[in-house]
Amino acid sequence: MNAATLSHVQKAPLGVCALLLLLYFFGGKLSIWLTVMPEGMAILWIPNAAVLAALLVHQGRHYLLIAFTAFVAEIAVSLPTFSIVEALLFGATNVGEATLAFLLLRRVKFDPGFGRLVDAVKFVACGPLVSALLAALSGGAIYSVFRGGEAGYLEFVRIWWFGDGLGLIIFTPLFLAFWPNASRAWSAPRTFRPADAVTALLAVLSLLLLLLSDDGYFFSVHVGPIVLLPFVIYVAARFDMRWATSAAALTALLVAGLLTNGYDLFGALDPRDAVIKAQEFIFIMSLMALGLFAVLSQLRDRDRELGAANRRLNQMNRDLEETVLERTSKLRALNTQLSHLALTDPLTGLFNRRAFFDRARREVDIARRHERPLALMILDIDHFKEINDRHGHQAGDVVLQKVAETLGSRLRAADTLARFGGEEFVLISPDTDLDGAVQAANRMAGALREQIVPVEGIDVRVTASFGVTTVDAHNEDLEGAVKRADEALYSAKSSGRDRIVVLAPKPHV
Repeated sequence: MNAATLSHVQKAPLGVCALLLLLYFFGGKLSIWLTVMPEGMAILWIPNAAVLAALLVHQGRHYLLIAFTAFVAEIAVSLPTFSIVEALLFGATNVGEATLAFLLLRRVKFDPGFGRLVDAVKFVACGPLVSALLAALSGGAIYSVFRGGEAGYLEFVRIWWFGDGLGLIIFTPLFLAFWPNASRAWSAPRTFRPADAVTALLAVLSLLLLLLSDDGYFFSVHVGPIVLLPFVIYVAARFDMRWATSAAALTALLVAGLLTNGYDLFGALDPRDAVIKAQEFIFIMSLMALGLFAVLSQLRDRDRELGAANRRLNQMNRDLEETVLERTSKLRALNTQLSHLALTDPLTGLFNRRAFFDRARREVDIARRHERPLALMILDIDHFKEINDRHGHQAGDVVLQKVAETLGSRLRAADTLARFGGEEFVLISPDTDLDGAVQAANRMAGALREQIVPVEGIDVRVTASFGVTTVDAHNEDLEGAVKRADEALYSAKSSGRDRIVVLAPKPHV
């Protein structure tokens, strides 16, 4: 029961009293009508279960009002048969029994929802066994003083104890299950299946068999209330506590009612022996139903907890997978970025010297395998130091970026252009002979001459010197070709700049 529900219940003491008064009065009348033998022996007593249920639901709140209501109801039930003194003594004993059971159950931290087997054990021990026994010792004394006769004190104690104990064990869970605004939401399946209808039909047939039996025998076969036990167990295992307690209570009242109306359910026995047999059956049935429900409820709770834990674990796994994927994606992006930074000149966005040599060596290998021409050129921006000295290094960076953009726009997709260092750039062109390389150098030189770079409000014209060669893939390595292109570049700069100098590989002898 949650806090909101408990608060609602505790704010309605008059409604509690009215409900308790009805349950106590009609429970007492029903006990007398259905369960008291002609000899005056009660098979079970219902009213104390209503008092205990009220105390458990309200956690002891409104105790005086509940106790007073129980006294009034006891007087209303007892007065036609007992004196006012007996009624008051009986009321005191019954209230004391319910009070003691409540205090013991609260002491042992009993859960009124019977969610665990240990709660069923606590309830049976504190209520039907201990509290009902102590009340029976007092009630037996009252009977001995006012109603002493053929039965002795211990007989009165036994009758009281068994009657009250059975009433508590059967009807307290029933009242708790149906108490307004206080019922626990049990999660056992409530939808009916074809098997439920078949079971109900078999239960009716078993009842008819029991009613048609003669002194407990049907065609020489002993038929007793035990034939109803499997159906009570089925309901306890299949449905929630409302159904389980209702089935147990209905069966107990049915057995008691038949016995008190002359049906020899256990054979031709002495009335006292028949009562003991009935009480034994009802006790065993109630224990089995309550225990089975508690065990299955505990298992269902654990299944729900396990299911919730599995869902949480699955969600955590999904979250972890998403996190791993996200971090892996970020790591890939970072690795890509790092790789790009490691291979790229940050100023111009071109390949750097390291990346150029990696790419150029692959091109040399391809040219060697397929016997294709491979051109190489190195170019240097003319008078770049003067631009830095006159306009500053920031202006020089602008010039470098503009030159890289101009050169890149004149390249094929297969060409590889890189910043070689400072103001030098290097280009390797697959499938290009020496004439093709010279033509490409002329195009790039012309594009640079036409390019105007605005620096601090001044238009700066840029030219470059080119050293052009080809790679003899069969007779030299890449470094040799680079050295030759660098020599050609030096010659171009020495001879006046803004020109192209070509040095072909030496013929192989």
